Amino acid sequence: MSTEPIGLARDLAPKGVMRAQVGQTDLAIWRSTNGVVSAWENRCPHRGMRLSHGFVRGESLACAYHGWHYDCSGKCNYIPAHPELEPPSTIRPNIYSVVEQAGILWVNTVADAKPVSLPNDLIALRSITLDCNLPSAIDAFKAAAKVDAALFNGTVTELSQHPKILSLESPSGANGIVILFQQPHPKSVVAHLLAKDVYQTNELVAVSRWCESVRHKAEQQ
Repeated sequence: MSTEPIGLARDLAPKGVMRAQVGQTDLAIWRSTNGVVSAWENRCPHRGMRLSHGFVRGESLACAYHGWHYDCSGKCNYIPAHPELEPPSTIRPNIYSVVEQAGILWVNTVADAKPVSLPNDLIALRSITLDCNLPSAIDAFKAAAKVDAALFNGTVTELSQHPKILSLESPSGANGIVILFQQPHPKSVVAHLLAKDVYQTNELVAVSRWCESVRHKAEQQ
């Protein structure tokens, strides 16, 4: 299993916490004050509260239920009800590999694999959720790219099968976008969009609006 794209790195600011889904695994993704990103099973080892409801305190994530603190390694380092206690090292959440590449956060819940290689001339544009299944989302983007010559001139390339990644670009390669598909649920797809860094701001806005139109078409299928 390859790593899965779960969000734009810029959308997880220092002290931020977000929830993600990879396969059947519910995840809490958080960034410490100093910028360290961690991906854990979304369950506090104490009482099972979702850690994605927690809050960051320096280099630790605190559970919202009883305030137990876990450092970036997953070790419990503070229990408010027993501040003098040194928590056992066995108290820690399940930890998964997470890396940042091409402006994307990648998580692997099975093994410490590397993300799919992507072109270097890309910038993170946005993530967009589509209320449809994965084949419908992919088909909608492929069909739209073939008829919208003003943006992509109909050139579509599959960069990866697992995870599914499409490249839409002009024949010269001067412009285009890369779409990374994530399927957190059977009837929900998140498309993470990367654009060539040659685009101007108004062009990026046009691409973003085009993606919105594709979302509407996919959801109507």
